[in-house]
Amino acid sequence: EKLVDLADPKMKKSTSVSYALSTIFASLSVSIETLRKEAFEGKDVTAEEYDQLQAMSKTEGEKKNQESQQERDSPEATSERIRNMVASNVPRALVNLMEGATDTTLDQVVTCMTRIAGENTVRGMMVQQGCLSACIQMTKTENPSKAEENAFRQAQHCVGKLLVTTNPGLLTTSQRIGSIQPLMQLIKNSKSTDLQQFEALLSITNLASYDDDTKNKIIAERGISILSYAMFSSHEMVRRAATESMSNLIPHPDVMKHFREPDQLKIWVAFAGEFQENFECARAAAGCLAMISQDPPIALQLSKMKTAGEMIANLLKCGNLEIMHRILALVLNLSNAGEDCKKFIISTGSLVFLESYVGSYHDGEKVKDLEFDQAEERLMNVTIEIAKEIIRKYTQ
Repeated sequence: EKLVDLADPKMKKSTSVSYALSTIFASLSVSIETLRKEAFEGKDVTAEEYDQLQAMSKTEGEKKNQESQQERDSPEATSERIRNMVASNVPRALVNLMEGATDTTLDQVVTCMTRIAGENTVRGMMVQQGCLSACIQMTKTENPSKAEENAFRQAQHCVGKLLVTTNPGLLTTSQRIGSIQPLMQLIKNSKSTDLQQFEALLSITNLASYDDDTKNKIIAERGISILSYAMFSSHEMVRRAATESMSNLIPHPDVMKHFREPDQLKIWVAFAGEFQENFECARAAAGCLAMISQDPPIALQLSKMKTAGEMIANLLKCGNLEIMHRILALVLNLSNAGEDCKKFIISTGSLVFLESYVGSYHDGEKVKDLEFDQAEERLMNVTIEIAKEIIRKYTQ
């Protein structure tokens, strides 16, 4: 608390004191093990390999001493320390230290904020103490110097971490709308790490679920092209998060126009079909196709694609209820979209499968034999009802 008092803007202090305070806070907000891992990022030798080399020259006593230090600074201990820091208003102190800070102090401040934001239980208090608004304001500076670039990227990452789980409805309009630009900049920045892009994408997904104004701002920040590009990341979690972000922009008119392009639809059909390689990404893509197939032009375009027919046939038989639920919704939408689409569904062999599926499980008795939990049993019953509705479309 005395350190927090020293950070008060009413207290006159030199730049060296501000830097010292920011460094102390940054050190308290991280474990020894995490610091070690950060030190080896981008190096030819990993922390584990370095430990193995060091162990060769250490005595048993030195090894035990190192292990005890790591045990004392466990992830649980670090989380507890962070919660105590937030309860003592350290985030507000960090915001105060940003005023007139040197590049080195600013770097330590935003590094500390990002580390604290890793503890999801304190994110709401961080927003209340001004961290989100301060990071947004910081990223508005145009043409940052090379010395400032890393701090700016850290500030953008802090915004991303804070908004992964924060309810957008609890933010002010300026916070909600103002967060979008730094998040989109972080996603498209080639220097961003996979983790930074992933968490920024999760935050965009969260924000996009709130209202049309937020969707409009995401689109205005070139959201469609940036998220589409992120869908081809080499990291599967980034691809999945980008796919989910795009899905949450539906039914914005610009997004629907984007999906009406045959080449774009082919990409999403391909993503949905890769359920064995990347289940979560395939689930998101299948859910997106289920939503956009309510649009007649998109439904008609899907009915002309051979790959879409193969994807539907394969995913209906994949055995995963979440995927099946989404594909059944897609099939139902296509069945409501006119005769050409109905002929397409028949050509996929889906009706034969659905009749067999309903015939086997319609009375609920065989469902019990599958030993599902309650959630899975409810979902299976939902899939059976949708399957029945689809069959009725072709038998009436």
